[in-house]
Amino acid sequence: MTETGVLTLRGFAPLAGPVARWSRRRGVTPAGAARIGLFITVAAAVWFTAPGVRSSLVGSVLLAAVLFTDAVGLRLARSRPWDPLTAWAVPLLAQLRECVLCVGLAIGGVVAGIADAWAWAAGALIALALREAVRTARAAALASGPSREVRQAPGRVPGQRRPSPIDAVDPSRHGRVPADASFTDELLGKRVSNDDRPGAEGNPVIPIRTTPPTRGEGLRPLAAGPDRPAPPRARAGIAPPTPLGPLRALGRFAQSERFFLIAVTVTIWDVRVTFIALIVGSVLAVAGELADPVRPTS
Repeated sequence: MTETGVLTLRGFAPLAGPVARWSRRRGVTPAGAARIGLFITVAAAVWFTAPGVRSSLVGSVLLAAVLFTDAVGLRLARSRPWDPLTAWAVPLLAQLRECVLCVGLAIGGVVAGIADAWAWAAGALIALALREAVRTARAAALASGPSREVRQAPGRVPGQRRPSPIDAVDPSRHGRVPADASFTDELLGKRVSNDDRPGAEGNPVIPIRTTPPTRGEGLRPLAAGPDRPAPPRARAGIAPPTPLGPLRALGRFAQSERFFLIAVTVTIWDVRVTFIALIVGSVLAVAGELADPVRPTS
């Protein structure tokens, strides 16, 4: 499933309900909505090739229409499961339309007389590809579960010694309560003297215990094992995810935020500022992903 930006999720998704219901009745699929978004992006890129504020405004309106089609596709995806072809086609079309948009911006920069417009466009695409690679790697790390160290020694904490084979066979031997010596004597049949009993001085007897002694700790819960697995989060060694706030979600620099940035910078400044803003935003998104790694539970 593709990454959904804040503008699409909170800006256009609440408005896409009637169009999504109409599209569902017409048999439109999420892949069909993605193809419509690609066609609209091509039209926006054509408008961005022409210099002038009017062309930039028309291209920005078309980019807003692209985000609206994403919201419609998101609504359609909630009503039906994705087949493998759709799961492959939708992210591919999302990446393709961004490349088409950068090409249109670069052509517009060349027409406007901006030097090294193609170099700036290539730098922006490289930064976006790096950001996408880091995001995909992080998603794969979260989906694959524990790290190598956690898989090799489940239940270990940092700084703990490596368990021995005896610990693997009997993991509870270090936490046992000391045995009762008198109870052991009874099991072995050892004869003891009961001097406290009247008239039985020196009379060796074998005491019979009718009830077990009261243990200090009482019953202890069973440890996690093959018959009693640990909870899924503890077994995976990954802390439960927390919902992202608006600022952190914006820091992910999803495609909807990138389209908004393109529309603003192209309308107010020129494509050089647009490409620089895309590079800086992608670098900050990568730094945010690397600074917030997957933290194992302690």
